Amino acid sequence: MAEYQKKYITEMKTGDKIDSVLSVHYKKSPSEYRNGVMFEFRVADRTGQITVKFWGGEDAEEVAKMHSSISRDSVVRVRGTVGEYRGQMEIAINPADGEGFSLLSEGDFELTDLIEKRKDIDESVAKMRELIGSIEDQYLRALLDRVFGDEAFMKRFSECPASIMLHSNEIGGLIHHTMNVADHCLIAWKQYGEMDRDLLLAGALLHDIGKVESFRVTTNINQTEEGIFLGHLIIGMTMAQKAIDSIEGFPKDKRNKLLHILLSHHGRKEWGSPVEPAIPEALTIHYADDFDAKLEYMLIRREEATTDDSWLWDTRFRRHIYLG
Repeated sequence: MAEYQKKYITEMKTGDKIDSVLSVHYKKSPSEYRNGVMFEFRVADRTGQITVKFWGGEDAEEVAKMHSSISRDSVVRVRGTVGEYRGQMEIAINPADGEGFSLLSEGDFELTDLIEKRKDIDESVAKMRELIGSIEDQYLRALLDRVFGDEAFMKRFSECPASIMLHSNEIGGLIHHTMNVADHCLIAWKQYGEMDRDLLLAGALLHDIGKVESFRVTTNINQTEEGIFLGHLIIGMTMAQKAIDSIEGFPKDKRNKLLHILLSHHGRKEWGSPVEPAIPEALTIHYADDFDAKLEYMLIRREEATTDDSWLWDTRFRRHIYLG
């Protein structure tokens, strides 16, 4: 008989018996099925997310008690069996087979099992300071000093994730992604020196500042209400505009170009940008941002693949990824 083992979500395979620590992302209401009452909830760890289905018996009151014992951000120890439904892996909990879940208290788990934390945050902060110091334009330098010179904001920025699931979804992920985008932009500037280096670099460093107000880290990475309602592009543009307005004499043309970069860095209106890149610096930042996110995602998908096949079908890219 197979033993129950601790596994991270990306390590799980169909048929595995798992005994793992996971954080609750959301839950659904109980419903009846052929053998009783069941409910499902979504869980996560530092490697990904998966759905858990609790297949209770006919005692609806007991199932309701289990359901009410957990809420968003709860941390649970899950003992169950990995299966597949409609092409997606999930964990089934069958109490009749001795499976179940239990709520854990703070101190009973390691947060780093649930959310990864980068080890190079201090190095990234130092690198950002160095890049800001290389800005020669007095107004753009003043803007960057105004935003990133705020130590409380800088701490939040340096510990913020870059996404919930897609790329750099870890503590310190945002500054890591930002430094990558800045590096890609500087490489492009060396090839196309006609671009305004200071505007390009300032835009790269500021392009995702709205994510500081868009994400909340507990035992999960969650979106804030402001992030859901407005999106990080609008939030970031508003933050930058406020800082610009506090700098006397900031040129209007420079202000418009910088805010345009922040609003257009997703590249297309259907991808979430209110406007599309209209200047070379904005176009460069869009492609640098998109390139970094997609390349990191593909590398992670290859690294975490559990199939013995040489190819992996990816639903986000809608193509096969070669694993050889």
